[in-house]
Amino acid sequence: MTGLRVSARWVLPLAGEPIAHGAVLVGAGGRIERVGPEAAVPRPAGAVAVELGDAALLPGLVNTHSHLELTALRGLVRDLPFVSWLRTIRAIKDGLDAGAFRAAARWGVLEAFGAGITTLADCGTTLQAAPAMAELGARGVAFHEVIGPDPARSAEALDAAERALDALAPCASERLAVGVSPHAPYTVSDPLLRAVAALASDRGLRTAMHVSESREERAFVEEGRGRFADNLRARGIAVAPRGASTVAWLEEAGFLARGPLLIHCVTVGPDDFERAGRHGATVAHCPWSNAVLGHGRADWGAMRRAGLRVGLGTDSVAAGGRLDLFAEARLAVLGLDDAPTPREMLRLVTADGAAALGLEGAGTLSPGAWGDLAAVGLGTPAMAEAAEPETAVAWGATAADVVFAAVAGRPVYDHGHWPGVSLERERGEFARASSAAAAVSRPAAGSDKFGGPRR
Repeated sequence: MTGLRVSARWVLPLAGEPIAHGAVLVGAGGRIERVGPEAAVPRPAGAVAVELGDAALLPGLVNTHSHLELTALRGLVRDLPFVSWLRTIRAIKDGLDAGAFRAAARWGVLEAFGAGITTLADCGTTLQAAPAMAELGARGVAFHEVIGPDPARSAEALDAAERALDALAPCASERLAVGVSPHAPYTVSDPLLRAVAALASDRGLRTAMHVSESREERAFVEEGRGRFADNLRARGIAVAPRGASTVAWLEEAGFLARGPLLIHCVTVGPDDFERAGRHGATVAHCPWSNAVLGHGRADWGAMRRAGLRVGLGTDSVAAGGRLDLFAEARLAVLGLDDAPTPREMLRLVTADGAAALGLEGAGTLSPGAWGDLAAVGLGTPAMAEAAEPETAVAWGATAADVVFAAVAGRPVYDHGHWPGVSLERERGEFARASSAAAAVSRPAAGSDKFGGPRR
């Protein structure tokens, strides 16, 4: 790598004031060396020069929750109650092979780059997202999801998780960490949760979990009732009420002490936010998918008051349908009494997201940080407030406005092109994966086969 120099009408460091006609210089090692006005940023002879013109340059966006392996399922499962939606997704996954999941994950990474997302915290079970992220150069954490609701089979589930983590270990690098994620309270037994917490401690792994996502989960955890409980009992698995909130249960099991990334947190109250904060837990807030799946709205204001580090996530496109962190930021702040500033909105999808993931040097434009960059064009009517560029981007930008992205100083997206990638080949592989997923999903149309009637 020879270094990269990017200039634009505006540079938005987000830790300080916008810089008019600014530039960022990334050194050969992938870290930022200089940020400032054009005239103050050197032009090394060997550095690649990118002049973006009428654009705003900001840190690469950080997506704190995705499911890249589900990219081929976009639009296939709609208008189902949540428990039925989950069962349908599982049924489609059971009908696909590893090649389909790899193609879907790779396409998801490319889609993320085109949306200005350079860092992802991804959850999956198929072992395909981590290789896709590593191959294409994304930054982030690939969490392997562990599933095992039957206490009698917890040792078997733990053994499978250890084998999966061993298989993913070669993907780990300075750029990409491998983590572990007990999937959710209704798919992980008490002994398995404790065992995974111990495994994460032994291996020094980051942890994450879907937590307090739905009313159905709350009924399952606190009272041992509802469709999650009924489904497990139908499989011969005993269900007892835990008599506490999900967050309190995580604390009692020793998992909260790992400082996990708590995904969703829709039904969490102020006391449990404070409980999570005491253990150093962080939150992946997914406003759009929460709304689409009918869960409600997580209380971001309460998270902030509890001092939690919060980032935004898109969830899977099978749920939300898109990877647009700008839209997520706007939805996250709507209706708040204590309205955040445009800079705070943009930090939600950059520096705050990186902090929630514990990734130093990501989500910021400052000397010594990683050269992860994203730029949006300012030529659309929605960007008419370019005299106040943070306001223009926070309230007007969409994923479609992104014109450039780089990871550690390597361009990964440039005005509709993905450097070094055969888009024709990727599109073909993804089309085959999508066709396979659509074929598997057809039996579910209008029927109860995969978990319940449509609304």
